[in-house]
Amino acid sequence: MRRLLAAGVAWMLASGAMASEFAFALIGDVPYNRFERRWFADYLAKVAADDVTFVLHVGDIKSGGEPCSDAVFDDRLALFDASPVPFVLVPGDNDWSDCDRLAAGRYDPLERLDALRARFFPAGSSLGLQRMAVASQADSMAGSSYRENRMWHHGAASFVTLNVPGPSNRRGRGGPAPAEFVARNRANLAWLARGFAEATVRGSRVMVVAMQANPWIEDFVDGDPHPGYADLLSALRAHTEAFAGEVLLLHGDQHRLTIDQPMTGRDGRPLARFTRVQCFGSPLMGWVRIAVRDGGPAALAIEAHGYSPSPAGAVQP
Repeated sequence: MRRLLAAGVAWMLASGAMASEFAFALIGDVPYNRFERRWFADYLAKVAADDVTFVLHVGDIKSGGEPCSDAVFDDRLALFDASPVPFVLVPGDNDWSDCDRLAAGRYDPLERLDALRARFFPAGSSLGLQRMAVASQADSMAGSSYRENRMWHHGAASFVTLNVPGPSNRRGRGGPAPAEFVARNRANLAWLARGFAEATVRGSRVMVVAMQANPWIEDFVDGDPHPGYADLLSALRAHTEAFAGEVLLLHGDQHRLTIDQPMTGRDGRPLARFTRVQCFGSPLMGWVRIAVRDGGPAALAIEAHGYSPSPAGAVQP
């Protein structure tokens, strides 16, 4: 297990000769305040300049104390759609499931989720000035309404995003499971299985799973899983054990850069082919550059970068 809590560091699964590769950027939990909003275009420009093919934002596009209003959503859409490279979003708890809080405006969470879907998840496409083709669960599986669950393949990797918000996946620890959670959890498990199946048929070297919530893997391996994440983590472990390549779980939620290998197999031994990356979050505006190699012993190269504003001043979209 390895944990990194500072910028400017690099981490690889194994050493080896350079091979053909592509890279993408992981961000999340940003922008939360006026400073981050003001500098977001400059921030994205620097991320894109780090030779990345696309940006993956794992949710929380605003703070929990900012309204879940159409005006805020439209503002963030303008920021993300101005990304120089394709931009893929995963919805977070601040973006829909916690919108019923007083500070967030007392909105109906499910109505806000539909508002997110209408803006940030166009059919068959990412956001950004350059668009990237992506599939959605709503278009790929009969009867699904989960347009925010996305899938695509690039280079030696396959990607799946899941709508799994923190801090409890809208499940809570006690009582019967809410109907909304049951339906979404079932959809997430089906989409995860679909992603691993496609990655296996395709021969992908890396399977990337992205969501917003920290699922508390440590509690899961200790035998005390949170009920909001138990099914998902059990499935993720089983899929990892059956998959021939590397599995990369990406999430936000705690605003603390973490790169480690916390999952164990059903035999209790560490799963060396499973890596978790939790991204930077407000008040730190950083990104994680993840390179996927199609040859050589090292499938992944992971580098963390901190952000500093450009001297020229803030750039507005």
